[in-house]
Amino acid sequence: MKAAFYYGPGDVRLERAPEPSPGPGEVQVKVLANGLCGTDLHQYFNGPMSDAPLPIIVGHEFAGEISEVGAGVSRDRIGQLVVVEPIWRCHECAPCQAGHYNLCQTGEWHGLTGKGGGLCEFTTVRSDMAINVPEGIDPMDAALVEPMSVAYHAVERSQPQRGDRAVVLGAGPIGIGVYLGLKADGVEQVIVVEPAPERRAAVAAVGAETVIDPGDGGAAEAIMELTGGTGATLVIDAAGTQGSFDTSLAVAAPQGRIMQVAAFAHPVEFNPLAILQREVRIDQSFAYQGTFARVLAHMAAGRYPSGPWVSHVPFDDLVDAYGQLHRREAVKLLVDL
Repeated sequence: MKAAFYYGPGDVRLERAPEPSPGPGEVQVKVLANGLCGTDLHQYFNGPMSDAPLPIIVGHEFAGEISEVGAGVSRDRIGQLVVVEPIWRCHECAPCQAGHYNLCQTGEWHGLTGKGGGLCEFTTVRSDMAINVPEGIDPMDAALVEPMSVAYHAVERSQPQRGDRAVVLGAGPIGIGVYLGLKADGVEQVIVVEPAPERRAAVAAVGAETVIDPGDGGAAEAIMELTGGTGATLVIDAAGTQGSFDTSLAVAAPQGRIMQVAAFAHPVEFNPLAILQREVRIDQSFAYQGTFARVLAHMAAGRYPSGPWVSHVPFDDLVDAYGQLHRREAVKLLVDL
């Protein structure tokens, strides 16, 4: 089979590999689509995400059809369209035992830590990692469930209320997913802040009515005006910069919540006194836990439009696709296998 092997920074090669067979409790997935995200870019341009021996097959946002099953798995699963939750959790550590398997202390990630990946024609995963996709959802859209679940986990952890005055900082794929998740959960006022014009256009195309360009330095003032001078009751930071962090502190209302879902590339400066007298709460969100099914339900209900912000590339153009994303020539790329 054809597979994308990662040898190190700037070195991904399409090569032939043996087709994997599913072991006990596993399924073989014929991959149909795989998304590329910021983690993939970091891995490609900066270095491995783990100490697994290289090369490894990459790709962790993917959907496909179950093509074979291992011992102990019903053959009724063959032919099912599935999306793969890529966490190989251990089921034994304290976070796993408490149900927080996204925080597994010993687990591995499919496509990141050497357990195989989705950028290939066939891959094998545990049966419980392959989640059935409802009828009516295209395989390409199904490949978006993983990043949309990252975003939706942040939404759920922020406990949105219908009366919230919400702000989303950043309109990359996760920021767009946060916007769509908030709207799916009934939040009416959602203000999006994004400096890149192509990303502002993308989030506007999926329904965002209030999108602010922070380039003139007036984003905080604009948000305060739009919220009647009281500030945002909920801020979700999907940008991960000093500027977005400062904006979140500036616009949070008294007892407001700040949820950080972005992976900050650099440390930020922070004086807690800035929010002390407002009792603002800052929280974190990482990956997902049991989130795929809820995102799939919203997707089946038409709450996750993909057309305006997603582009497709053939598998043979994978290496060029990393450069396209790095140059921000696309908001989101799906590799069509």
